[in-house]
Amino acid sequence: MNLYYTVYVSTPTRTLDDDGLRELLKVSRDLNSRFDVTGMLICLPENYIQLIEGPKPHIDQLYNNIQRDKRHMRVTTLREGPIEQRYFPDWAMALKESPSMTVAQGLVNLEDDKVLQLFNILEY
Repeated sequence: MNLYYTVYVSTPTRTLDDDGLRELLKVSRDLNSRFDVTGMLICLPENYIQLIEGPKPHIDQLYNNIQRDKRHMRVTTLREGPIEQRYFPDWAMALKESPSMTVAQGLVNLEDDKVLQLFNILEY
């Protein structure tokens, strides 16, 4: 399989409340499962940081959609490229809200190994 990943940062155009974040997560997981996309979204008060990974055509399309999405401003690619294996193979989309939020996998916080893994990817 031709796997590809993109990590980007963006500025939200408005703050989502808990219900808005849950709806975003539900829709993302449904669509990502359908298109074999996995990843992680970190929601900070002034920025989103997201890694998306999967088949390159699907990642390209999803990233184009994100760039046109009215919920984002200043979408900036931090890192991208082909990968041999997924960084987050079991996560149709993990959501991290600062400082912590319960997600399907359990409680995630900024010290979580998976969150640290995302930051390590950015260091390469």
